Amino acid sequence: MDTPFVTVVIPCYNMELYLAQTLESVINQTYKNLEIILVDDGSKDGTVRVANEFVSRDPRVKVLEQANKGASAARNHGLDQARGKYIALTDGDDWWTLDKIEKHVAHLESKPEVGVSYSATQFVDRDGKLLHCRFPKTHNLSDYYLYCRNPITNGSTPVFRREIFDQHRFDENKPRNNDVDCWLRICFTPPRKWKLEGINEALTFYRVTPGSLSDKLDKHFEACLDTYQKSYQYAPEIAKKYAKLSAAFQLRSYARRAFSARQGADCRKYMWQAMTTSMRMFLYEPITTGVTLAAVLLVPFVPGGKKKS
Repeated sequence: MDTPFVTVVIPCYNMELYLAQTLESVINQTYKNLEIILVDDGSKDGTVRVANEFVSRDPRVKVLEQANKGASAARNHGLDQARGKYIALTDGDDWWTLDKIEKHVAHLESKPEVGVSYSATQFVDRDGKLLHCRFPKTHNLSDYYLYCRNPITNGSTPVFRREIFDQHRFDENKPRNNDVDCWLRICFTPPRKWKLEGINEALTFYRVTPGSLSDKLDKHFEACLDTYQKSYQYAPEIAKKYAKLSAAFQLRSYARRAFSARQGADCRKYMWQAMTTSMRMFLYEPITTGVTLAAVLLVPFVPGGKKKS
């Protein structure tokens, strides 16, 4: 087979139920010059069996196995084997539109100054039902937007120039928020060679798995704080300007999620933490922040709402 133009790296852990849909969306891409590296991170279910069925169907698919070390280690293991000019990432429970890679390759080929091409994302539930879509800003991204708003959105969206990973890898000591940590280092590590730019189409379907809201968000926030603290090492001026603001936005988003779940106590907790972390969110996003605060004040009176015991 010719040297692949695009390498797709798929880290997997216990993805037996969803992996076939992911791989079908990858092998059936309209852009064909791919190598597909699936890294099994010590799964205990039938993930490897499903993956090997695709190996027998398509010679572009390769399966690597490792002891359970986490998603960062799995991604890095795949990157070590990648031969493509471009690197695409997706998780083993997400999937793509069939023209995703074709559109990202065209984007990157036409814009040599762009190092990372990303798209909008359709969020889906465990059963694949559409929940909502996020269309991030695609061009002329400010430092504020890059640091605080995460235009890449999730780890199944971006396509990278291979050279980026000669300098940056995923931090294997971070069990959570490792993708955002990597994106920030790509954006802000001197000499800041790489530009990010997006495609204004929803080309990725990202599966949201259920879990305990409060426990999940508290752990996520701890990981976010670690990411922001780490950014002081490679971009101290940027971190000084935006780390607290970004933390406040995270907490505000948790308040909105708690509101949607009718969890009044958590809703108020997260919004109060957001305001005590940085009131500048009222300056940068006054409407969204004001609406969230109003919702927090109203949550005990929303029909069907209940205070968490």
